[in-house]
Amino acid sequence: MEKSGKIKGGSFKTMGLDYRLLRNILYEGPTPIQRKTIPLILERRSLMGVGRTGSGKTLCYLIPAIQRAISGEKTLVIVPTKELVIQARRVLKRLARGIEEAWKLIEICTPGKIEGMSADMLVVDEIDRILEEPSLKSVFDRINESLSCQKVFFSATLPDHPLNMKVVEIETRINETVKHFFFYIPSESKEAALLRILDKTRKTIVFAATKYAVELLLEILNKNNFESRGIYSSMDDEARRANFRDFNTSKFSILVVTDVAARGLDIPYLDTVVNYDLCDERTFLHRVGRVRGMGVQYSFVTYTDVFHFFNIQETYLPDVEIGTIPQEYLDTYDFREFEHLKSIASKGHQKCLEFRRKVSVPAEYKDKIKMFKTHSMFERRETLLDRLNEMNSKKALPEREKEKPENKEYRDQTFIPYARKDSRIHLSAFGVAKDDYVRERREKFSFSIMKRKAMERKLAKEKKK
Repeated sequence: MEKSGKIKGGSFKTMGLDYRLLRNILYEGPTPIQRKTIPLILERRSLMGVGRTGSGKTLCYLIPAIQRAISGEKTLVIVPTKELVIQARRVLKRLARGIEEAWKLIEICTPGKIEGMSADMLVVDEIDRILEEPSLKSVFDRINESLSCQKVFFSATLPDHPLNMKVVEIETRINETVKHFFFYIPSESKEAALLRILDKTRKTIVFAATKYAVELLLEILNKNNFESRGIYSSMDDEARRANFRDFNTSKFSILVVTDVAARGLDIPYLDTVVNYDLCDERTFLHRVGRVRGMGVQYSFVTYTDVFHFFNIQETYLPDVEIGTIPQEYLDTYDFREFEHLKSIASKGHQKCLEFRRKVSVPAEYKDKIKMFKTHSMFERRETLLDRLNEMNSKKALPEREKEKPENKEYRDQTFIPYARKDSRIHLSAFGVAKDDYVRERREKFSFSIMKRKAMERKLAKEKKK
């Protein structure tokens, strides 16, 4: 039952929730955005909640919706994708256990699947995504105008479109425990870079711009023994659900997706996010929000993506490093058998770029690009490789220093210099420079023989005199 007056959000017990609902909430306490928004929604106030992905926004509207359903009021929840519908219904199933009214009076659907236009409360999750897509926005506008009721909207970022309602904004910074790696590489080298950084033991999502890129990457990954599956908007519904379910249950470790799966999906224990195709700073926040704990984010930055990188750097990560990957690491893979798929993916990406807002790279950015150096992640490996190459190269052998004249007063005429000053020091006892060692010993031996013969000739001449 609801309490009259102002509702407190310090804990779930102080919100005046029905005992059955309170029993089904298994969390110790509300998150910051839940503390601020749930009491206001229970007081029937319209608002816009803004909080980063993973902050607990789903419970912000489902808990009040169930409480309202117990009182006989209907709630319409709109989300942009089918995956979010599945996710929200899964959470509802857990929260509404033993509360039959909830299933009758709470409808969760995408904009195109709305059956009825009557509701006591309208909830729109990921509204920024809906407002960005013209097809979704037209449906939303029609629903928003036809319903005169309490309206609650949620998003990870504040939408550009003005909404006349109270805004409750919680800190939207990126999780500080996530490590970020940005690599500036040619577009034709992105597949090789992906194979270079992937780890089969880490649960990973790879974001691509189009379904054609997803299909290309799935072929390459599976061919190189990285078990992976994909999700994109035109995929069969059953296949999408199965792939999402199997990824959550760790039946495979790499999921390749388009941005249809970037918004709000609750994927636990995600270790790594790879931005195969870089996005704008707002979508970046949604993508990286999937990483939990001490996770890692990799982004591939091509020349056409530079503008997005500097926006991301300025908005979220002012001290982040960007660097190149040494070409010898990228040239170790052969993708000739995938040329047809690469061609299709390239055309699809070009078409995708046409729909992006056109941006030009400012002159100062071009100057910064010229300053990009090898990324520190690869710098140490490159140095070691150079040292090994140097040891195995004849050209890298140090020239012998000229021998200083010996003081005959302290040297025997038959002295053999086994401990010469220009002897090489070997870096390892495990034969790293074994060939050099053998060559050095041979040179020492032949030098000593030549010197002995010279001495013998000199002595023979002196005897003749």
